[in-house]
Amino acid sequence: MKKCFLFITVLAVAFFAPVFAEPGENEQINNTEKHWTLEECLQYGVSSHPQIKMAASNVAAGKARLLQSRAGHDPQLSLRANWNHSKTDTSTRPITDATTDSTSESVALSKTLYDSGQRQMSENAARESLAAANARYDSTLTEVAAAIKAAFFRAQQSQALLQVRLETLDGYERHLEKVRGFVEVGSRAPYDITRAQVDVANARVDLISTRSQLKVGLANLARTIGLDTAISIAGFERVELPTVDSSSKEQLRQEALQRPEIRSADFQRKASSYSVKEAQRSLKPSLSASANYQWAGTETPLDRQWGMGVSMSWPVFDGSITRARIDTAKSQLDNSTASLENLRLSVTAELENSITGVSDAAEKYDATNYLVQQASESLYLAEARYDAGLSSPIEITDARVEFARARGNQVVTYFDGLIAWTELERVLGRLPAEIRQITIQENLSSDGSPDQ
Repeated sequence: MKKCFLFITVLAVAFFAPVFAEPGENEQINNTEKHWTLEECLQYGVSSHPQIKMAASNVAAGKARLLQSRAGHDPQLSLRANWNHSKTDTSTRPITDATTDSTSESVALSKTLYDSGQRQMSENAARESLAAANARYDSTLTEVAAAIKAAFFRAQQSQALLQVRLETLDGYERHLEKVRGFVEVGSRAPYDITRAQVDVANARVDLISTRSQLKVGLANLARTIGLDTAISIAGFERVELPTVDSSSKEQLRQEALQRPEIRSADFQRKASSYSVKEAQRSLKPSLSASANYQWAGTETPLDRQWGMGVSMSWPVFDGSITRARIDTAKSQLDNSTASLENLRLSVTAELENSITGVSDAAEKYDATNYLVQQASESLYLAEARYDAGLSSPIEITDARVEFARARGNQVVTYFDGLIAWTELERVLGRLPAEIRQITIQENLSSDGSPDQ
């Protein structure tokens, strides 16, 4: 019995270990020369994905708006030059000189001295909007990286399942050869060959279906990283599935509430509040100063004129336009506040679901390990009984089907665990560990922007 258990253990290891190994020369899954690793997929995706480029352009636009709002505090200098040539025609009397040339040049300088803080509120709103754009960039980077990592694991899941189907087909073919030998010596009926051939045909159908799933997974991976050509992935080395400590749920919740989407919504709420203040202060008076110097005339030397002054403006009635602007800004503030609260509720729910997904995947994987062990033992016993002439081919088929199903479920639950952990990292707003050391070429930090 001890030797039997040892043989079963060796059989299980021999069947399970190649699932996480790179395909051999005789079992190549595709003909692409380059085999992309997860790190390479992430690096390519975050450097060239269209969504990240769009987020970066929004940050650049936010910087431009901030510079524009700051320019309102600076003095305004303008230069103007004018030349006019005119001719007078008359039928009553002759004119000695019918043509006239006139020129004028002027320099004007203006500066807003006081505007009740309206421009400052505009600058503050632009600064908070830039911070929101930076946070959205971080969010987009996290979302794209998580999508790439999940797509990579799904492709590897299909690749590992294909390896299982290849080994299952090989097992059926070896059984078919053994059955033919039994039939030749007369120890088995010809029906056993027919049954074994049916099993081989079914295994080939499963292999074709799994190979198609792998092609779809690779195509989805290429699309996710922003690649328009075929792609092939490298083999996978098995690692332990990560788990979540139940005592750290509150800490994870606090981390999730600081994810980039929430920070972006909070910055946008602050920008809306500054916009309300800006609209309200537009009803208050403003004070500005100006100075100008002008040369004008038709003959040299030109006449000179200069002037300077201070002007005050106080809007008294503008047909309720300003009041409508204030109401619109308040509505946007209410919308931003409600969106922030709704996002916090959604993140809390996503976190609970993600933690449950990670825990369930780990438990299912442990259960499938036990099922693989039991199925391998059942297959060993069924083959031993068949070789001894004590069982039918149907029993062998059932045992092989259960063993293949158990190994397939083991592969699926293992990669489901990795995908669940990737989803948890996304919910927490974390970049994948494989990309945290990748240097982003564009530095998107600026005054008022959050730390990248």
